[in-house]
Amino acid sequence: MGGLAFSTPGPNGDPPLHVPRLTTDVYNELKAKYTTLLQQIYRIAAVPHEAPGKLDHGDIDFLVEGPQDGLADDDVVKHLNAKRHIKNGPTRSYAVPLPHQEDSYVQVDIHICPDGHLKWDFFMNSYSDLWQIIGVAHRSLGITANDKGLNLRVQELEGVNRKASMIFLTDDPVRTMQFLGLDDAKYNLGFQDEDELFAWVSRGRFFNRDILEERTEKANDRRRVNMRGMYRRFLQEWVPSHPATGIQSSAWTREEVLSEALATFGKRAEYDAIIYDFHTQENEITLWKRIAQILPLKDPSLSVALRALKRWVRFDDGHPVLRSSAQLGHEGRLVWSAEMRRDKSKIDKDNDNHSGGDEERILKWVEAHWEEAKALEKKRVGAEKSARAVKKNCLESNITAEESRSETKG
Repeated sequence: MGGLAFSTPGPNGDPPLHVPRLTTDVYNELKAKYTTLLQQIYRIAAVPHEAPGKLDHGDIDFLVEGPQDGLADDDVVKHLNAKRHIKNGPTRSYAVPLPHQEDSYVQVDIHICPDGHLKWDFFMNSYSDLWQIIGVAHRSLGITANDKGLNLRVQELEGVNRKASMIFLTDDPVRTMQFLGLDDAKYNLGFQDEDELFAWVSRGRFFNRDILEERTEKANDRRRVNMRGMYRRFLQEWVPSHPATGIQSSAWTREEVLSEALATFGKRAEYDAIIYDFHTQENEITLWKRIAQILPLKDPSLSVALRALKRWVRFDDGHPVLRSSAQLGHEGRLVWSAEMRRDKSKIDKDNDNHSGGDEERILKWVEAHWEEAKALEKKRVGAEKSARAVKKNCLESNITAEESRSETKG
């Protein structure tokens, strides 16, 4: 929180606390001290790499994992001798007395990582805005990093359901850098200044200045430029001042990056399944639109007929037949566009679109049998209503009989 967590009055009206910025020497001394303290109560405690060349610091940001059994916030407060603390989701901010400075404090932020996630969180939070820069340089290629790991976005889905479009690739920092063509050894050694870090990013194998110069900026991008200094300096100062950087004679396309990612991380089968399901759903929507168009009905009769077809039709080796009983509810309901492609022995998953012949065959069958399906549904609904009426009458008769017996006894 940049050292500002305690700049407002406390919950009981206590005055704000003085949290001065720390010189690099003081910062490093306190970081080492609190690392030792926190490693006594957490399995792992670490501070992400700071921005290169940073002259002072507003707080000390820790990532921790594996708390001691039964460890509570109050235990951490006592362990750090904190004056005040604030809880914000998985992150806690502690105001710890600053040595040798009366009435002054250092803000220690502790983010509690789920088991097994600290290594990736450390990677994502190191070197200030580094991942903001890597992200914008690879976004149009379908590569995205989030708090779970490195992901591939399936282009066909991302405009419809961005979350569902994500294919998880890895949460291993080294594998991530190797895939992006970034020097992981240099990353671990560190960077002397921003220029060295920016040059490191630009040597990635997918880096292309045309992607940056032709990018479509969103509101978040403009906000990031205003709020993130390193990100802004990279885009607006460093890239323009290095005109030869990122020029590729044969730039990677999104399709090429897709193939590379699927091969590298063994995700081809998962991708194929997603694409198959996507096209099946698209085909299903298209098929039912055509079915609705050929029925000589308008709502509400049209809706009744469509519902009847969905409930009363099953498929036998790709051929529609009427059921003996209705399939109610959505669970287990058939996807017609998939069923009609069952060629008695297999589904051809390489065929993204059902053939026109199959569709025409289904439409002709619907024209010939929709009235039967509708009649079956009408009969089912009528029987259901009659059963409810009988049940209601029986219940009312029982109540009347009980009331009569009560009056007789009275």
